[in-house]
Amino acid sequence: MTEERRKHRRYKCLLPAEVLKAEGKDRFIERISVHEFSRGGLKLIINFITLDPGSDMELKLYLPEKRIKTSLKAEIAWKKLEEDKLEVGLKIKEMNKNLKSEILNWVFPKWLEREKRKKSRRIF
Repeated sequence: MTEERRKHRRYKCLLPAEVLKAEGKDRFIERISVHEFSRGGLKLIINFITLDPGSDMELKLYLPEKRIKTSLKAEIAWKKLEEDKLEVGLKIKEMNKNLKSEILNWVFPKWLEREKRKKSRRIF
């Protein structure tokens, strides 16, 4: 089993986003989804494969329910192919702290509710 290196708990979610810049290419727009979010990073599932760890990305992240739209800069920490989809882990380098907190405050209760449902299903 590999040692956990994350400093912050990740919360499963599904947030719409767009890649604005990747691998140094401007005007590179790709609609994606954020599948996990934490104070320090996030996980994406994407369709393109030309990304390498250590590269920078710029994203626009949306939280429609709260009418939040924010940009962030991140570094690709890892990538792996999982069931014909590319998962990419990003380390957040720049993001508005207040908006990050708002997103976490929205994501956490939804994650907690799913975890409680999972546990209750296991009991029965």
